Amino acid sequence: MPKKVKKRLSQKRIAVDLGVSQTLVSMVLNGRTEGIAKDSYDRIWSYALENGYSPRGMKLEAGMPGGMAMGMETVGYILRAPLRLANKSNFFSHVHQGLHDYLTENWAKTVFLGSEDLIQPKDLEQFRRVRKSMHGLVIMGEMDSKLVEKLADIFPKVVYLSASLPGVCHSVSGNDVEAAEQLVEHLVDYGHEHFAWLGGSPGTKRNLNRLNAVKSALAKRGLSLPDERQVITNSDGADWREGHGCAEKILALKTGPRPTAWICLNALMARGAINALLRNGLQVAKDVSVAAIDCTRVRESEWPTLTASAAQPEEMGRLAAKLILDDAESSYFQDIVVPATFFKGESTGPVSSVDGNSSQPLERVS
Repeated sequence: MPKKVKKRLSQKRIAVDLGVSQTLVSMVLNGRTEGIAKDSYDRIWSYALENGYSPRGMKLEAGMPGGMAMGMETVGYILRAPLRLANKSNFFSHVHQGLHDYLTENWAKTVFLGSEDLIQPKDLEQFRRVRKSMHGLVIMGEMDSKLVEKLADIFPKVVYLSASLPGVCHSVSGNDVEAAEQLVEHLVDYGHEHFAWLGGSPGTKRNLNRLNAVKSALAKRGLSLPDERQVITNSDGADWREGHGCAEKILALKTGPRPTAWICLNALMARGAINALLRNGLQVAKDVSVAAIDCTRVRESEWPTLTASAAQPEEMGRLAAKLILDDAESSYFQDIVVPATFFKGESTGPVSSVDGNSSQPLERVS
């Protein structure tokens, strides 16, 4: 006989079992405490959790003892626009994994609270009502500073991930300066002197910071990045399509030393650039070396593996969770910078002795 599936405990059932109104149960389970007796509040939550009730946005582990369930914390997270759960981005998927792992190890769970561009004033009011049942909030990606300030005023602890707003909340970011240094040093050691930058998400601090980091690393070695090589797309994305479009623009250049080393904003853009090179009959690593500021699975997902450097996003997620669950009281905010990890892939190689300083366009293989 198949095992009978236990039906989800409803708020109506809780109200009937406890002999209270469904309105009261609804208010309590949605985080309201004002005007509600503490005994009633605790009694409703205790009964709900001990009998397997799953609050909106939370999934309690099956078979977890009542004491464990009662002690379970929830941590919310919000994605920058235009990301959604279905396309939270390669990078933030890794971040969320690290966040989830650390919270699970400490009997806590994540709650998705929405995307930046979909949050309305009514949502902020709802956040105020449930904040006492949540331990904190992780903001994933650069957002409008006014929204970040509002969120920091609502939640007990807020961690801004891959961005920062000094004096407002904690932050965890990667060391992009170190990543750029490692990539430029690697490519210069291979003999490259002419570089190109393939960027995306123009106007964001992330794009600007990484571009400036690459410029600084080149300047230390007496090299520069001519303005015409700073190929920044006009779209709001930084993925495969933008990388492909940037590559096509570089390949269409007719004057000046041709760039033999391309550094990309992230691995998805690098994959798009590599596809453009292959479509034009060029050899990756021999004709053009491609590297990325990235440390996600995309660097090893297909041939050729990518030469890349960046902070490990899973570690960033774990550190964000640790900051939120830390019960130590402090009057200051922490800004954590995670070191970069270098990965040598198949996408980079020595500059061609014949083509290194040519001013002619790259020759397509027929």
